[in-house]
Amino acid sequence: MISNPHATTQSGLMLRRVMAALREVEGLRVRSVLTHRAGHAAEMCRGLRREDYDVVIAVGGDGTVNEVINGLLGEVEAAPAAGEVPALAVVPTGSANVFARALGYQPFPDLVARQLAQALRADQRRSICLGTWNEGWFAVNAGFGIDATVIERVEQVRSRGFAATPLRYLVVSTEAWLRSQIKPPSIEVRATSATGGGLHLHRMPLLFASNTNPWTFLGPLPVVTNPGNSFDQGLGLFGLTDIRGVGGVASMLHLIGVGHQRRLEKWIRRRTVQFDDATAVEMVSPTPEHFQVDGEYEGDYTRVTLGSVPAALEVFAPREEPLSVRRTVWRTLRDFVRVR
Repeated sequence: MISNPHATTQSGLMLRRVMAALREVEGLRVRSVLTHRAGHAAEMCRGLRREDYDVVIAVGGDGTVNEVINGLLGEVEAAPAAGEVPALAVVPTGSANVFARALGYQPFPDLVARQLAQALRADQRRSICLGTWNEGWFAVNAGFGIDATVIERVEQVRSRGFAATPLRYLVVSTEAWLRSQIKPPSIEVRATSATGGGLHLHRMPLLFASNTNPWTFLGPLPVVTNPGNSFDQGLGLFGLTDIRGVGGVASMLHLIGVGHQRRLEKWIRRRTVQFDDATAVEMVSPTPEHFQVDGEYEGDYTRVTLGSVPAALEVFAPREEPLSVRRTVWRTLRDFVRVR
């Protein structure tokens, strides 16, 4: 069990509750370690095989999950088969926890611990697709342009000791949009799908790829851009062709889950791009643009290549399927009351 002590909801009390739930699993022996710096989780997982450990439990946010995956699988071209490396389990203690919640886990660590214990006890595992970028892996999403700019600005805020709340993301997103009105990013996109379809677009100010559905959460609310996307198929692409003016504001609000009425969607449809089951994506910009992977700022690039690898990793997950928006909100409120 690899724990990130700096994760948003991490605490000693929470870890004790997780360990108490895991001790109820017959035959389970747990070695618990803490990360001490960025990249430490990847270092600890590098070279591990199934004969070393049956499962690696990542206790942290999507960034910790990303590190564990990259450590287990290594370089994309030389990655081992899913059955050769430990399976992955998650106890989400980050701010969004998109990966765990998309698998069907509840957003509260106390409840997740019981779900995870049951999954381990019943050997509830599944194989999932993973995204690739250049020579690395991602589990949730990757973004080029304004999306990555927002992540980079939030990281600056967090480095000054402030929490990454949904309100702060909204404020930073608004600032990034206002600055982009002067000189918006210009991204050329080429993509192909598993069925042979293609996409070629010029001068996109924003484009991101998601490996999950929803692509993120705004507090308890799932934000859906590609409804047909899942861990069992290629990448879902979503982009905006224009972010200027009133239509640009509406499109950005649509991106974070606001304004999904039929009349408004019809109005902004010409500004949005959706492309499902992508297996190869190339994004090129004339000038370096911010790029993010699984909610972590990776740097500035002029060219990024994305891909999708089927059945890349085994994960432990609840039996139930991810919930609808209405049921997710209801269960989140109900479980919040239970925990409190």
